[in-house]
Amino acid sequence: MKTAVFTMLCLGAYLLPAQAQEDTTQQSDSRLVALPIVFLTPETSWGFGAAGIYTFRLPGEAPDSRPSQLQLGGAYTLENQILSYLPFQIFAKDETYNIYGELGYYRYTYFYYGIGNGFEDYEGELFDLSFPRVRLNAARKFWGDWYAGFRYWLDDMQVGGLEPGGLLAGASTVGQSGGLLSAAGGFVLLDQRNNVFYPTAGHYFELGAINSGSRTGSRFDFTKFALDARKYWATGEDAVFALNAYLEFNTGAPPFTHLALMGGTRRMRGYYEGRYRDRQMAILQGGYRFPLFWRLKGAVFGGLGNVAGEVSGF
Repeated sequence: MKTAVFTMLCLGAYLLPAQAQEDTTQQSDSRLVALPIVFLTPETSWGFGAAGIYTFRLPGEAPDSRPSQLQLGGAYTLENQILSYLPFQIFAKDETYNIYGELGYYRYTYFYYGIGNGFEDYEGELFDLSFPRVRLNAARKFWGDWYAGFRYWLDDMQVGGLEPGGLLAGASTVGQSGGLLSAAGGFVLLDQRNNVFYPTAGHYFELGAINSGSRTGSRFDFTKFALDARKYWATGEDAVFALNAYLEFNTGAPPFTHLALMGGTRRMRGYYEGRYRDRQMAILQGGYRFPLFWRLKGAVFGGLGNVAGEVSGF
């Protein structure tokens, strides 16, 4: 369901006047864009809410520096579900510091399709999941456009509504009874995109690791490694081709909610987020964005991906 919310948020950004995109990269004045959200999905019935993006530059920042942003959104569904989120990205000292992440609270019903590739024909089962969320990444430039920094995750999960006799209730799945996940780690980042909101050229590369265990106050003991590499090409008037490689590897015993999840709005779109999940995942995907008419754009995309319990399973 978060797919529906974030899709509409992105659509609203694309429908902004053409001058708005230019202003966020060339001028120092702040800008606020807000829009209503209405959606309907099988697990929510109707949902209603609002979302907004506030872009700004901190005092003293250069006019040509990339703008900081706050995204605030919330929604309520007729199934008594709540979604509230505050993603953010702050640039300071002329982009010397890059701080980004998310604060949120979610009370929602998700589909579960099992772990691995062995449930191809399974239609899924529902479970309830409530949790506050903290995602914090703080980095500093250390060489050229390269950043290095610290990251912290926190999800305090309450799991319920398991389907009697279902996969999640019947198996000894890690995390099926919820618990506190608290993890810390580090990452390196290269971000040479020409625009944070709508890149048309440049590179993005992020390599990170995060550890969850008793030392960080977590109930779960595992380590996650992830590589996210992207490249953008302008191929014509307002047309863009993008290529993305994503690798994720987990050691230890991550909860089922924090395995590598295929699907959603970013990785193998067209699949429900978590339709396939396991300890390891590899994805290669591409997309082409192009103008249609007025302020509307079109996109075609495709990808190849797989999940596996061990690297040898690919």
